[in-house]
Amino acid sequence: MFKLRNILAVLGLAILAGCADPSADPIEEIQARTYVSDEPPSITIYTVVNDKNEFGEHTGILINASQQVLWDPAGSFRSINLARSKDVFYGMTPQMVDYYVSYHARFGYYVVAQKLEVTPEVAEAVYRRAVAQGATGKLRCTIAATSVLNGVPEFSQLSTTFFPGKLMEEFAQIPGVVTTITRENDEGQNYAPGVNAI
Repeated sequence: MFKLRNILAVLGLAILAGCADPSADPIEEIQARTYVSDEPPSITIYTVVNDKNEFGEHTGILINASQQVLWDPAGSFRSINLARSKDVFYGMTPQMVDYYVSYHARFGYYVVAQKLEVTPEVAEAVYRRAVAQGATGKLRCTIAATSVLNGVPEFSQLSTTFFPGKLMEEFAQIPGVVTTITRENDEGQNYAPGVNAI
């Protein structure tokens, strides 16, 4: 019994360690990377879609609030040109936004961007909820995203779901959403000129 208890305790710690994300840049680095966009406040949902079966495989959210950040729950995206705390990336200039899209768009996958202009208050509420969410465990990107979004009254109609495609379909029904699709044919993740990725 003692051995079983010890094994379960070790397994529990391993699971927690797998879900935790220890990478958080110093607050000074995050502040130094702050980017404030001239564009109106907005929320942009990014969905990475498998070209073969049209199945959504990842969700990320660009939040243009008091500053523009990328919230990429459980994502693989990295760049030494951005500051990061848990799943939130700071310093999302237009170049870095393009790089994020290009990073995911490749042979067999395309990226759907759904942009919705919102009030500053709504953008800030989503931003604060994303920051408070913390690190997201693998395969939980969309349930984390929908939980953050539908906690804001303006997005309360969105279902809480594990499926990126379902969020994409429901978000498309909101009046004012502008959708763009990016397709690229490279064989792997892209490296934009002048941008270094880990």
